[in-house]
Amino acid sequence: MPTLLHISASPLHEGSFSSRIADAFLASWRESNPGGTVDTINLWTEQLPAFDAEGATWKLKTMAGVAPSPEDAAVYARIRGVADRFLAADKYLISCPMWNFSVPYTLKHYIDVLVQPGLTYGFDPAKGFFGLVPDRPVQLVLTRGGSYAPGQQLAHLEFQRSYLEGVLGFIGLTDTRAIVMECTGYGPAVSDPLLAQASAEAAVAGQTF
Repeated sequence: MPTLLHISASPLHEGSFSSRIADAFLASWRESNPGGTVDTINLWTEQLPAFDAEGATWKLKTMAGVAPSPEDAAVYARIRGVADRFLAADKYLISCPMWNFSVPYTLKHYIDVLVQPGLTYGFDPAKGFFGLVPDRPVQLVLTRGGSYAPGQQLAHLEFQRSYLEGVLGFIGLTDTRAIVMECTGYGPAVSDPLLAQASAEAAVAGQTF
């Protein structure tokens, strides 16, 4: 039976718009997949390994084909644990608010640990970069305080969906779908109907995901 990995990037939990929409998706998905498993990574409580100078050194050596040192092997083991959990899933759900036009730093940290040569992408001097993750469906649940639709004042600052779709495609995940709720900061008169609409959309999406 399928395993769905839910990567939750909001610190607000039940008060979060993205979490509430994701809950509607998950309830529907569980109903349609009674034998399925949901593995949730709460990025605000998950103890991710630091990706510091040691990690950057290991990454550069790996890309250059330099043999790793024992210290490098310890770094690799920590990174490999994150990648193995990600790769064990059959499907992905990422629920994420927009922070400063992009994603929260906890999600960026997770991505920086996950996107590694030899684990989730490869490089060949002749053909360049290529993804190593088998293409599996990804459902994005994205929320934003304002409107970033084409033609709006802030449209050129939308680096949330574009970033996620770009980095996921880089590692091989091109089957991405998105439920986007905008204007969460406009107050209940505006946000409540939009939340209901997005939650209904999520419930439908979960049935066939």
